[in-house]
Amino acid sequence: MLNTVLLTGRLTATPEIRNTGDSHYCRFSLAVQRPKYKGEESSETDFFNCITWNGNADVICKWFNKGDIMTVVGNLRNHKYKKDGENRIATQVLVREIHFTGGRKSSDEQQKYDFSYNPDEFEEIFSDEDVPF
Repeated sequence: MLNTVLLTGRLTATPEIRNTGDSHYCRFSLAVQRPKYKGEESSETDFFNCITWNGNADVICKWFNKGDIMTVVGNLRNHKYKKDGENRIATQVLVREIHFTGGRKSSDEQQKYDFSYNPDEFEEIFSDEDVPF
C-alpha cells in the first residue's frame, strides 16, 4: 500500500523547535496554491499541517522562515487527541524529506534577470561553407 505526499508551498509562520523527552520536533503549516483553472479569477490555497522530528526539524528551523518556499515529502497521518473531553482527529503530514526550492517571497527584493540577446557578444565558430552537407 502507498501513502506518500509531495507538497510545494510557502511556510505560513517561522518554524520553532519543541522538545519532548530525548527528541525534538517542529510543527509548521504549508500554504499550497491550487492550479488556476480556465475562467477562474484566482486560485485557491490549501493549508497543510506538517510535523518533522530531530534532524529534519533542525534543518527547517535553521534554514527556513515565514514565506519561504519548500518542498516536502512525507506520509499522511491521523493524529488522535482529546480536547474538552472530546475525541478528535487531525490529519497531518509526517515529513521525511525536505527540499530547498526557492527563496522568500518579497516585494522589496525583485530578482531581475537580463534575457536580452546581443549577437555581437557571441563568437562565430564556423561558417555555412564549413558544413559538409
